[in-house]
Amino acid sequence: MSTLDLFLPLAKVDCDHRIVQGVVTAEAPDRVGEICDYASTKPYFEAWSAEALSASGGKSLGAVRAMHGRVAAGKLTDIAFDDEGKRILVAAKIVDDDEWLKVTEGVYTGFSQGGRYVERWPDPQSGLTRYTAEPSEISLVDLPCLPGATFEVIKDGVVEKRAFAARAAEPGATPRAPGEPPLENAHGAAVAAAPASAETPPAAEAPSPSDALAKAASALAQAAHKLERAAAENEALRKTLAALTPEVEALRRRVGALEAQPLPARAALRAVPKSADAFSELGGGVDEAIMRLAALTPEARALALTKLSLANPVHPRF
Repeated sequence: MSTLDLFLPLAKVDCDHRIVQGVVTAEAPDRVGEICDYASTKPYFEAWSAEALSASGGKSLGAVRAMHGRVAAGKLTDIAFDDEGKRILVAAKIVDDDEWLKVTEGVYTGFSQGGRYVERWPDPQSGLTRYTAEPSEISLVDLPCLPGATFEVIKDGVVEKRAFAARAAEPGATPRAPGEPPLENAHGAAVAAAPASAETPPAAEAPSPSDALAKAASALAQAAHKLERAAAENEALRKTLAALTPEVEALRRRVGALEAQPLPARAALRAVPKSADAFSELGGGVDEAIMRLAALTPEARALALTKLSLANPVHPRF
């Protein structure tokens, strides 16, 4: 087996902060008769956690998944290396609501470390296989625990013991006889079969086909309602556009007609011959002009002086 899948049970659940604590690996025989070498495995865990810390901008010490799948259940908020006890402890914050419910209900029973074997060699003292592990993920899993296995739950400062939920037996499964090899999960790791017991909590019931069908029908109805509303809005926009089109066309024709009209005639200056000018009668010398002006009525005199000033403009000297 070239891939690594190590399971260790949960130890404590903090409901107030959604924190799950437990051991993720330890130098002890596991279910398949192997021992994780703590000294050589520790640097790989440190490098994996440091990479996650850098990638998340300091927000995560490692990703936590659900059942080794694609669901990102949460993140590691703490990782501790117990050199004396030769084990690695972690604390994980679960942010996914569905996965958190499975934790509090005891469906998830432990952490499962996924990764690869860096090296394996015979252990001279126990005769088992010792190995160095390189982690690639940590997942919450529902591997069945032995009867009586419990975990601590902290809620509102009160600590209580809870039993893990038992996995439902497979249809047609028969109890194993003494000495029969242990069962294996999908990852090849041996698991202990939970014997039937009156004290074992009942397994969580899976949704019935009718419930699943009703849920799917409700989602389909909501999607259809949104589609109908979008179609109605589209139809209203089309009607508005159709109503505005004739008005826009009428305005276009009006602008064209205005542009085609000739410009109004401009005012023209009419030249008046000097002989027709009433002021021409004021010919002769200055004395004679004064006498003639004095003989005119005030209105005629003002008109004559105005014409005289317009005909003989005085340019400013500066």
